[in-house]
Amino acid sequence: MANVVPWSYSSLTAYETCPRRYKLTRLTKQVVEPQTEATLHGNEVHKSIELAVKGEKPLPEKHAQYQPIVDKVTSRPGKKLVEFKFGLTQGLRPTSFFAKDVWARGVIDFGLLNPKTAIALDWKTGKPKPDADQLKLFAGVMLATYPYLKEVKTGYVWLAHNKIDADTFTQDHTPAIWQDFGARVHRMETSFKNDDFPPRPSGLCRAWCPVGRKLCEFCGKD
Repeated sequence: MANVVPWSYSSLTAYETCPRRYKLTRLTKQVVEPQTEATLHGNEVHKSIELAVKGEKPLPEKHAQYQPIVDKVTSRPGKKLVEFKFGLTQGLRPTSFFAKDVWARGVIDFGLLNPKTAIALDWKTGKPKPDADQLKLFAGVMLATYPYLKEVKTGYVWLAHNKIDADTFTQDHTPAIWQDFGARVHRMETSFKNDDFPPRPSGLCRAWCPVGRKLCEFCGKD
């Protein structure tokens, strides 16, 4: 396996949760991650908001409670980025999502660009959790992609709870952001280089892991 691979926030956190599960579900695809009701609901809500913000289709009645959010983001001045697919090279230069030189990639649900400032939001349909990690990555991406920016305001929008967890980043934060993610990605790249993806036992093994006992001794499922 190659020692440098494109990564996203979801793939990195999947690797960190359990390298063995990551390899079997995302690389060799020996195991299929089952779709949950929560995942299906989240995808449906994201698509509804995307189409509404783009002005392509009104929110369906069952998602009408999100109209104030749609109204708020569409009324703001600036260039709107909806389901913005980003890509960065290892040198933190912008590239396309599927480019041969892409290193980091992902999707920002909603972005707003102005001459010196930007906004990056992520719609969340689950329960609020205190974790600014993904927001930090989004800020790093925006600051690298649009180097004229002085400040990026980020936020998780917890749709079912009428709550926003916000954080603000400036160019001064950029070195620390990429030092953190660079070190974490290096560990994943080392696993690729050595083809070494050991299991990482946790409370998730007992009931939530789809790998099965035949492929992992720590899994609670047959």
